[in-house]
Amino acid sequence: MALVMFDYDGVIVDSLDVFTLRFSQACREHGFEQIKAPKDVISLFEGNVYETMRKCGLDEEIIDAILKRYEALQGVQLGNLQLFEGIPEALEQISKKHDIYVITSNLSSATIQVLKQNGISSFRDVIGAEKEKSKIRKILSVMSLHPGTPAYYVGDTKGDMIEGKKAGTLTIGVAWGWHTPEKIKEGLPDHLVGTPRELAEFLMYV
Repeated sequence: MALVMFDYDGVIVDSLDVFTLRFSQACREHGFEQIKAPKDVISLFEGNVYETMRKCGLDEEIIDAILKRYEALQGVQLGNLQLFEGIPEALEQISKKHDIYVITSNLSSATIQVLKQNGISSFRDVIGAEKEKSKIRKILSVMSLHPGTPAYYVGDTKGDMIEGKKAGTLTIGVAWGWHTPEKIKEGLPDHLVGTPRELAEFLMYV
């Protein structure tokens, strides 16, 4: 048995359009004008999104206000979000062998709502940005609950690979998310998979 932690946006749910629209709106309403198009959002995730925002000059109070506004804005569209094809089946298969968690830069409540409306109940917990903004600290917290267990982090961005490695996990990049496989490779993933089925098959042998 292993510990498998998943990113949410771009791995489980196809949310780039909604995230770009609503997150950029929340940013603009709080004076952060740099996020306007999908490429701007994607660039935030070359590292930790919130660390990148701090480097752009935003303080913690403004970032929290953006998060709160984003939560309200995205809420009306959660029912329209679609899971990636093959993900429900892959998660069900993986959960039969491993303990699985969601570690996300999104908000826990929104993530849980989308998972529930799609019949996904296999995660032991969902840990979002309102609990802790650093994925490294969130991953380490979950790993502390499973001492001695091999740990994997599954993500779709260069930043996911960097943070997973810094936390001490093996990293698995997925090719169907926000970053291209070429960009993900810049984060030096331990493994790169092309489909949810390939992900499930790989994790059946660890």
